[in-house]
Amino acid sequence: MSRDYTSVVATRPGGPDVLEEVRYPLRDPRPGEVRIRVEACTVSAVDVQARRGLSTYPPRFPFVPGYAVVGVVDSAGPGVTAVSVGDRVVAMTEKGGYAEYVFIRRYPMMRVSAGLEAADVVAVALNYVVAHQVLMRSARIRRGGSILVTGAAGGIGTALIQLGHLIDLRMYGVDTAAKHPWLAANGAIPLDTASPGALAAVLRREPAGLDAVVDGVGGEWADHGPEVLRRGGVLVEYANPGSPAATLRLLGRAVRGTLIPGSPRIRLYGTSSWRLNRRPLLDAWATLYDLLGERRIAPVIAGRLPLADARRAHELLEDGGVVGSLVLVVRPPPR
Repeated sequence: MSRDYTSVVATRPGGPDVLEEVRYPLRDPRPGEVRIRVEACTVSAVDVQARRGLSTYPPRFPFVPGYAVVGVVDSAGPGVTAVSVGDRVVAMTEKGGYAEYVFIRRYPMMRVSAGLEAADVVAVALNYVVAHQVLMRSARIRRGGSILVTGAAGGIGTALIQLGHLIDLRMYGVDTAAKHPWLAANGAIPLDTASPGALAAVLRREPAGLDAVVDGVGGEWADHGPEVLRRGGVLVEYANPGSPAATLRLLGRAVRGTLIPGSPRIRLYGTSSWRLNRRPLLDAWATLYDLLGERRIAPVIAGRLPLADARRAHELLEDGGVVGSLVLVVRPPPR
């Protein structure tokens, strides 16, 4: 007898109301493919931008959002040797994660401990990986350095603050005033998103300038962030520019920063960089899941919502009041 499973589908570009539950027949995995019974999935700004049709490379509609999942391999196709049925794994999906089952073949996947909480696992899988790669590979920040983080109380921002503590960074966090208590309590000097004096406030404390500005918001900070950098400092831009034209502008600024002496250095980071070389992603996962197991990092989970509440999760994310990460919990892990 055939079985069905539920996915949440963005039926067309638009607001959260375009997300609908759809049932699909559950098929067997193809050669080289594994089927994962999903425990939890990330909810991210990337999903929101894709749903609105504002990604640099918009998906074809209808599509299932969901950038990373944790779950258990419940079936494997011919030729699969990297994992076995029953293994608990984390997997990068880019899309497709808002579902009871996902099928993985070409995408990165790694075994994870059964003792790790599912929401923590997926928060690390995406938000902490971005934070780790931005700090260590793009900014190449050194212990004891100084950084400014925009969107500092969001999913990636809170990860940046926690990882920054591990290497003794002096940190300035830009976010709305309502989120300043969290930033102050976690060792970052809060700066108001709307304050025109934020740049001057940083330079009063850091007259020589900062080592790095890490921007996941874009807009004015992408333009003015270099004003608070020391000579030789770097602006790392990981915000989705939202359009091919904006992407080209950022690329042009990055090239100028490389070729023209005295220009601010600008580096761009994209979550799909693993397509060129997945080793850095897998190495980062290994490092971060060790830190999670040792309780040296603790993801800030703003909410664990059931799959049926994916629309509500998008509404919360777009309202801008979330501190930390939102996670869709699809099913509890097996006992």
